[in-house]
Formats: sequence, structure tokens, C-alpha cells
Amino acid sequence: MNKRIRGEFEEIVYRGEKTPFSLGSLVVVCLCLLLLIIATFTQLNLVHYWPDAENNIGFALSTKKYLYIPQIPLVLFIAAILGARFGSFVIILYLIMGFFIWPVFALGGGLGYVKSYFFGYILGYFFAIVFASRVLYYDKFSCKSMIYASLIGVLSIHFCGILYTGILGIFRLVNFAFIKEALSTTLGGEKIIYDLVFSFVFIALSIPIKSILWLAMKNYSKPKRDARTTREAREMRRIEREKAEG
Repeated sequence: MNKRIRGEFEEIVYRGEKTPFSLGSLVVVCLCLLLLIIATFTQLNLVHYWPDAENNIGFALSTKKYLYIPQIPLVLFIAAILGARFGSFVIILYLIMGFFIWPVFALGGGLGYVKSYFFGYILGYFFAIVFASRVLYYDKFSCKSMIYASLIGVLSIHFCGILYTGILGIFRLVNFAFIKEALSTTLGGEKIIYDLVFSFVFIALSIPIKSILWLAMKNYSKPKRDARTTREAREMRRIEREKAEG
């Protein structure tokens, strides 16, 4: 009895498998899409100590306030939960909803959003999900892989955003003065540092959360056994039994 219960328990425990195609996985996809939309319009008022660069008497700390939008860490959280295939599907649904259904992007919606420099960051979500999920699932969510995934994911998103902004400037769709301001804000270091720290935290949180969601995502349908294989196995057992009796 204990062995049977232990065997049934082992079947539902998450052990690093890829996300299967199941009704539960589609439900988790919709849940991640909802979380991504919520994160787009969520601002965290962060208050903490920060090195004071204006102080000339040496190293000093001052209180800093920062309004942070946790969209990029949530993208890497989705990559950790769903993997590359289903995580990319969430971003595709996000784009379809923003283009044709509801203005769920940071600055609105519609097809005209491709002229916004924020659209480059959304395109970077695809690269972040693919690269980060490959790193995480290759090394089984080790501390090193979570650091690498955070670094690769955050940098790929910002690189796509900067590159897309430059392309818009080349085609004169964005003023170069605005490009300079956007680049100084992005490359100033603060935004990237926040993204890296929160991305690592979100990926770490995904480990216990996915273990719980795996109960719904796991495909419980057992594959049908091939009739020919079954007959051959039965015949082999009969021959072995006859040899043992002989």
C-alpha cells in the first residue's frame, strides 16, 4: 500500500520536465497573460539606500525613491514557469490583444504602437524567454543558471529596445533628442540593476510556484500501448516460462 501511494506521489512531482500540452497548461498561459497585463500598469514605489554620487567627502549613502514597473522580471518569471514554447505564446497573445482588442501596452495599443520605442522592448521579450528558459532548463534551475538567465534576459530586452529606438530614429519616426534621453535613462544603470535584482527574485519564486502549478499542467493521460508490442512481450514471457519449466 505504501509503495503504491509513493509511486502515485512520484508521478505528480515536478522533476524538471518540459511543459506539456494540456488544458492546465493553457489555463496557466492565460494566468501568465493576466499577470503580464497587470505588471504593465503596476508601479512599485521603492525606497532604499543608494550611493550618493554628489557627496564629495567620500562614500556615503542617501535615501532614494524609485517608481519601478516589474514587467521585465515577470517576463522572466513566465519563461521559468512555461518554458520557451508556451512563454512565447503568452507574448503572442499579449501582442494580439494590444493590437486588436484592448490597449494593454504601456502607452496604449493599436497597430500604430509599432512606431513607439517601447515596442522594441516587447520584441525583446521573445529573445529573453527563449534564451533564459534554455539556460534554466539546461542547468536545472541552479543558482548559477538563475543568475545567467537574469543577466541574459534583461540585457537582451534592453538591447532590442535600444536597437529598435535607433531604427526609429534612422527613419525619422522618433526625434534624436528623445532617443538620447531614452538611452541615458536606460543606460544610466539604475533601471538595469533593478531589473536584474527583481528578475533573479522572480525566477527563484517560480521554483515553488511551478511545483504547485505542475499539478494542473501535468498531462495525466497515459499513452496507449501498441497491440503488437503487447503481443510480442506476452510471447516472450511465454517462451521464457517454457524454458524455465523445461
